[in-house]
Amino acid sequence: MPPRPQDISPCPACGETRFAFRFTKKGRDFWRCTRCGLEKQHPLPSLAELKAYYDAAYADGMYKTFTDADEMKRMTAARRYREIAPRAIADHWLDVGCANGVFMAHAAAQGHEVSGIDLSDVAVAQAREKGLDATCTTIADYAPGRTFDTITGFDVLEHVLDPGGFLDDARRLIAPDGRLFLTVPDTASIIRKVMGSRWYFYIPEEHLHYYDPSTIRLILARHGFEAIRVSRTFKPISYAYALTQFREYNPLIFKLLNAAGALLPRALKERPVPLYIGEMMVTARPANMPMCSAN
Repeated sequence: MPPRPQDISPCPACGETRFAFRFTKKGRDFWRCTRCGLEKQHPLPSLAELKAYYDAAYADGMYKTFTDADEMKRMTAARRYREIAPRAIADHWLDVGCANGVFMAHAAAQGHEVSGIDLSDVAVAQAREKGLDATCTTIADYAPGRTFDTITGFDVLEHVLDPGGFLDDARRLIAPDGRLFLTVPDTASIIRKVMGSRWYFYIPEEHLHYYDPSTIRLILARHGFEAIRVSRTFKPISYAYALTQFREYNPLIFKLLNAAGALLPRALKERPVPLYIGEMMVTARPANMPMCSAN
């Protein structure tokens, strides 16, 4: 039986305590804030559970499949860099959720000094093997003794246990005139509306909070940031990689695509193509106001 709405912690975007139950997926309950529409899981996993999941996924699971797809990862990093470069502040960058450092390496090759942090020991070890300045830590525990001109968090905010605390720490680490760039799944996307609870971004094991353009602006403002731009973003994905994702997260679509893919040549199935899959790119800067407390 789903938990009572009053048992849920306040909405990180607006502080509301009333939530409407949406659905259960893989034994996890999903809820929607009755005031602003932010969606989240309840109850949340522990940090130790998340870390164990990520280490296993990077060692021999879904994330290993992604990090092994070198061409696709490099194309994604290059595309992300092109998107943010016109609005980013040069010099010192921090990549939060740096994984095995592909984006860090690309930004460093463009002349930036780049540091990165990630929760997975396995991913950080892979980044360090490339000579990158990566640290296994949470953003809350990260104390580099400096601020950063540009902070990136690609596919991160939906994963964190406390998104308000995450943004408070980003505010602590960012320079007064710095820029924050985030990518997150968009619950207002037509793909999510069509797929409903079968949406591939509803991943019970790791995606904990869900935003649309209004709620991402709201939570940023609540924690000391001003959203400058919120727009669609595209991600290079190959047919073969999409199959690995759907096999894990949407078996019905996997069966359909797998059958259709039997007729495609291997080279075509492995060629990455930029696709809109229901994500948004968010650009923000520190607001000229004191930070609000979390709730």
